[in-house]
Amino acid sequence: MNIQEKINKVLRVKENLEKDMSWLAKGKKKFKKGIFFGKNVVVEPNVFFDASEGEIVIDDETKIKAGSILRGPLYIGLHSTVNSFAEVSCSRIGDHCKVGGEMEHVFMKDYSNKQHYGFLGHSYVGSWVNIGAGTSVSNLKNIYSNIKVEGIDTGSQFFGCIMNDYVKTAINTSVFCGKVIGESAHLYGTVTENVPAFVSHIRSGVFYEIPLEIAEKIQIAMSKRRNIKWTVADSKNFAKLYKDTVPDRKLAKAKKGKLSFK
Repeated sequence: MNIQEKINKVLRVKENLEKDMSWLAKGKKKFKKGIFFGKNVVVEPNVFFDASEGEIVIDDETKIKAGSILRGPLYIGLHSTVNSFAEVSCSRIGDHCKVGGEMEHVFMKDYSNKQHYGFLGHSYVGSWVNIGAGTSVSNLKNIYSNIKVEGIDTGSQFFGCIMNDYVKTAINTSVFCGKVIGESAHLYGTVTENVPAFVSHIRSGVFYEIPLEIAEKIQIAMSKRRNIKWTVADSKNFAKLYKDTVPDRKLAKAKKGKLSFK
């Protein structure tokens, strides 16, 4: 998907959910009015479901932990987990995801995690992303103007960020609205600018290149945690992605060598 398509995934998440709900709910058991469960869904005590604004579909083998709040329209994919005290609304969450904290108008692909406290709103999250505890993404400017993403006017006052595949954020990372985070980037501190692929963002204007072998080693470890084997094809695709994004790192003047926070 290009940038515009990812923007549309976010802006139209409610519209697309409403359009797709009939087939997302197909074959699911009706739990209450507007709420549908797949097979072997586990719901712990004191979970609050609000289908007043749209239907909620929880797919097979997913666990909703105690004290969480789910507001429709909402889809939670296969084999996923919603942690206790999470509030998730108007979002489309992929398969094998783990989510927590506050989330609204989020399009999240498979095998991504946002397990802990922190706000994520009006954002696109790719696959194999891990969002650390306390990470928050702004989705509204102080001046209430429309938000632009790579020069594209979204036409909306609300837009968070685009996190592409394999992104990792450290604890208490803050991301300004409208930012695009490249594949396999690592974020620390406050992010006020777009971040190229395969770099560590330390602070404004300071990027350290993540060598391909290190980035791949991290991804192999993450895949292993989900019992997914990293294949030769995966390795080739990862290497191609690294090569294709070399110009972006050069333009950003990403440093080589050991990561330094000084």
